[in-house]
Amino acid sequence: MSESLWSLPAEALLRRTASDEPAPGSGAAASVAGAFGLALVVKALVITDDDGCAAVRARAEALLERVVASADRDAEAFAALVEARGAEADDGGSDTATDAATARAAAVPLDLADALVEAIALAEAAAPLVKEALVSDARAGAELLRAAARTALLAASLNVDALESRDASGAGELRTTTTRLDDALRPRDAAPERP
Repeated sequence: MSESLWSLPAEALLRRTASDEPAPGSGAAASVAGAFGLALVVKALVITDDDGCAAVRARAEALLERVVASADRDAEAFAALVEARGAEADDGGSDTATDAATARAAAVPLDLADALVEAIALAEAAAPLVKEALVSDARAGAELLRAAARTALLAASLNVDALESRDASGAGELRTTTTRLDDALRPRDAAPERP
């Protein structure tokens, strides 16, 4: 994929996601949703513009770059997986190439989920720091981040399942990471705050 998803107008990105094209898929959508969630948190910190927000804001801005980059990485990984599966089906590809592409298609959304889990904690830390009128932005951002993290884990887990069904090397490590991130989200999901 040569064109960044971020260079597309919002409507074009929406239409491409809703099309029969293989990418962008759920991992890229999780990245976009997570980026907007984190952007709400950054917005609240920027407008508050308080010295107590500086460290949280700097970390949020660094995480935002990581989350944004994940959208294109995911679309590229998924396109490579579709190509590898097609080559394997045509007997022109190898199991090893498909397994490698599947592992990358799992690793990219796992890296995203890892960043989003950190961003959720950051959003929760930001809420009491920002101006009262902006608390809703920080909390709404946290909710978008939670949904994006769950979506990224779902995308990764499906690929990890495929690796496990093929007894592919590296599947166990990816499953361990998936479980760790799922566990990190669980307590936050168990007791959602009332709006």
